[in-house]
Amino acid sequence: MDDPPTSAIGRRLALMPPPALAGIVRYFHVEWDSAGPAIVPASPYPMATFFAAGGSLVPSTGGRLALFREPMLCGPVTAAMPVLWQQNTSFISALIEPASFATLFGMSPGALRDTPVALADAEPCVPARALAEAVAGTRDIARWVGALQSWLLQVLARRGGRAAPFVLPAALLDLPAPEIARRYGIGERQLERRFQASYGQSMRAMRQMLRYTRALGMLMHLPPRPGLLTRVAMDAGYHDQAHMIRDFTAYTGRPPGAWYADGDDRLHRMYRYDTPHRAIVTRA
Repeated sequence: MDDPPTSAIGRRLALMPPPALAGIVRYFHVEWDSAGPAIVPASPYPMATFFAAGGSLVPSTGGRLALFREPMLCGPVTAAMPVLWQQNTSFISALIEPASFATLFGMSPGALRDTPVALADAEPCVPARALAEAVAGTRDIARWVGALQSWLLQVLARRGGRAAPFVLPAALLDLPAPEIARRYGIGERQLERRFQASYGQSMRAMRQMLRYTRALGMLMHLPPRPGLLTRVAMDAGYHDQAHMIRDFTAYTGRPPGAWYADGDDRLHRMYRYDTPHRAIVTRA
C-alpha cells in the first residue's frame, strides 16, 4: 500500500508478524503522521522503533530528555511515559515478546526498562542502517513491514547459537511461586532470577501489568454500560474497582473510566486502534 486508509491518518495500525516470527514479535505498531504530546501507556513488551519521518522527544538515560530520529530500543515501560512527537512523525515499531528480547539483542529487557536508547549505542553489533534507510525512503507501509521482518529474521539467525531464554507459559504465571518452582524443579530464588533476566521485571510486577492489560483489552472492546467498570475489575482479577483505578492511573496516566469519557483525547491516543487492529493488540 502506498498510503494507509484515510481512517489511519494521524492514527495507528497494529499488524501481525509472519509465522516465522511467532513467539518473537507480539505485533508491529505503525504510527502515521502524528504530532504533539502523547502518553505512551505501560507495556510489558520491549520495542525496536524505526522512523520514517519526524522524531520523538522522550525520557532516556539519567532521566534526561532525548530526541530520537534514528532507530531506538526500549525495554518494558512500567509507568505512563510522556513523549513529544515532531510534526508528521511516522514510524514502525516491533513489540517484542519479553523473553525473546535477549535472544535478539543480547541483553535482558530489564537493562532498558523505561529507558529508550539509540539502537547503535545499545547493540552496535546489530547493523540496522540499511533498514533505517529503507523505512525513511518510502511511505509504503507494506515495505516498512517487509523490511523490518527481514531484518529481525537476520538478527535472529545471527543469534542462533544463544541459549534459549527462560519462558514461563502465561497459564502458569497465575500459580503461586512455590508451585511454579516445584514444577520446574528449581528453588524460588532461582525462579525469580531467571524470570527477571528473561522478562525484565519481577513476577509480581509482571502479574500486575498483565492484569492491567487484560482490563484494558476489555475496555477497548466493550461498549459502556452501568456497572461495566466493576465487572471488568472482577473479570481481570482485581480486588475491587478502586484497585483497578490505581493501576490505570499509574500505567496510563488516567483512570479507566476516562476511556469512555473522551474518545478524542489526543494525549492518550496511543492505545486507540481502529477495528481490526484493536483485536491484534488485545488478543490473549
